[in-house]
Amino acid sequence: MIYIVLAAGVSRRMGFAKVFAPLPDEGVTPLERIAAFLDGREWIAVVPSAHRDAATRMAAHARLAMNDSPARGMTHSLRCGLEFVDAASSFGVLLGDKPFLKPATLDRMETEFAGFDVAYPVSVKDVPGHPVLFSPRVREILSRLPDGDALAQLRDHPSLRRSAVRIDDPGAFLDLDEPAQWKAVRDA
Repeated sequence: MIYIVLAAGVSRRMGFAKVFAPLPDEGVTPLERIAAFLDGREWIAVVPSAHRDAATRMAAHARLAMNDSPARGMTHSLRCGLEFVDAASSFGVLLGDKPFLKPATLDRMETEFAGFDVAYPVSVKDVPGHPVLFSPRVREILSRLPDGDALAQLRDHPSLRRSAVRIDDPGAFLDLDEPAQWKAVRDA
């Protein structure tokens, strides 16, 4: 399994490049936290060229894929990352603004993925989270998706065998999309 970390978003709601900024009261960035829990796994960080140097420092063991058109959305970012993944390989997708995932969640998701085209965590309230794991079958569907944030369409495509895995890991569901969420990290 190779992981693709989508870290090229434009952070419109946050107002700054949140993946590369130190978390409140932690001194590490979301990308550095992700690098820590992906330690020992193969992964690709999709980042804008403007942040190549920072990403190289923060994710020293990752292969970097450049997305010079981050406004084109997550679907485009995933395509940028997949350029470095063999067409016959399964892959997992993580978002750069979900830095609190537990390594045990990755282990469990990889186990639960066997025999499916898609596996993703769900909360006790059936809220989907990350990582989302995909078989090579999804590439053909992905090629037909528009740019933007259409990855939920890929996850939910009716032709794919899906496994929604009940996970008790708040980090699989916590997004850092807005200033209030960024502040909540400090308050927690």
